[in-house]
Amino acid sequence: MEASCPASGRRWVALVDGGNGCVEVCDIVEWRREDEELFGYICDTGRAVHGHKGRVVRADRHPGFLTYERRPQVVGALPGMGWTVCYRLDAPPDGADGFERRPVLAWLVYDDGTVTPCDVDHDGLVYCSTDTPELVHVEPPDPAPG
Repeated sequence: MEASCPASGRRWVALVDGGNGCVEVCDIVEWRREDEELFGYICDTGRAVHGHKGRVVRADRHPGFLTYERRPQVVGALPGMGWTVCYRLDAPPDGADGFERRPVLAWLVYDDGTVTPCDVDHDGLVYCSTDTPELVHVEPPDPAPG
């Protein structure tokens, strides 16, 4: 069976307590039916038995297993169309308003209906804007002169 077995085309992960307050996100690589139940399998993180890292193991039997979770998948992208994301700066330069503004490169569309902006910095690196705690707001493009 494929990893998308429970709901075709959907991404599932297992959350595993990695210790020290860290939760590992492990992709489900396979689903297997056992006694009328489906169980997800992950690549072993190597914590259970020394030398077994990368071995496919049943997720719910892995040390620290917390739960299965469905994660949305990107199904499309739309152009940024002049939108801007604004981040709060910790130490704004003199005379600055305390925000860094970056152009939205694209809007990612997920299979659950969520749409999130991706911006590009001055070095050309692309970021998912909503993954950054410093995100303050998203500004629409300036209205066209009428």
